Amino acid sequence: MTENIFAIIPAGGVGSRALTADRQIPKQYCTINGVAMLQLAANALRADTRVAAVHIGVTAEDTWIDTLDLGPNVYVHRTAGATRALTVSATLQAVLDRDDHDGWALVHDAARPGLQPDALTALIDACLGQKTGGLLALPVPDTVKRATVDEQQQVCVAQTIPRDGLWLAQTPQLFPARALLDALRNAMSQGLEITDEASAMEAAGMRPLLVRGSAENMKVTWPADFA
Repeated sequence: MTENIFAIIPAGGVGSRALTADRQIPKQYCTINGVAMLQLAANALRADTRVAAVHIGVTAEDTWIDTLDLGPNVYVHRTAGATRALTVSATLQAVLDRDDHDGWALVHDAARPGLQPDALTALIDACLGQKTGGLLALPVPDTVKRATVDEQQQVCVAQTIPRDGLWLAQTPQLFPARALLDALRNAMSQGLEITDEASAMEAAGMRPLLVRGSAENMKVTWPADFA
């Protein structure tokens, strides 16, 4: 395995929870200070010169991607599937098919435009230094409640969950590319719920590193998050 690092941004969804009557385009193309979130996410990944290229997986029908000036070493693949795992695995395969080396895959959300350069560098340093995969994350700062629905259909507290040892996963997540592709395919074949790349690697028996991220690296999910 070489130390070549390439980034993948799965961008096949629309982000329906972020849409409003005035905002009806796919979430990743909505703008912040006049720049599409997908563009901001791609730019952030190039802050570390060890990231050789950025590969974006979109649907075959996506015409919004053609309106962006993505800059050098950013490549678009019509590889998006019905789920994140399908999009990442198909885009990974496309990259590995075109390159004659394996390297490391750095997967980042299109809806995280606030990735800070020092967090990206810390993740790459940690993973390459330990020769194992990992992800940015934050320790849970708040009291955690598990919810239930009562007889009146009101959402209420079922129990308080101890937050010790709980972290909120972010992206980027960095793993050896071939190992990640195998883990994603194996997890999907078993019908496992794969919500991020780390969960696929965990199912394969790996214990990814947790590298502290930052609050600025939030995922834009709800309409109010844009502000």
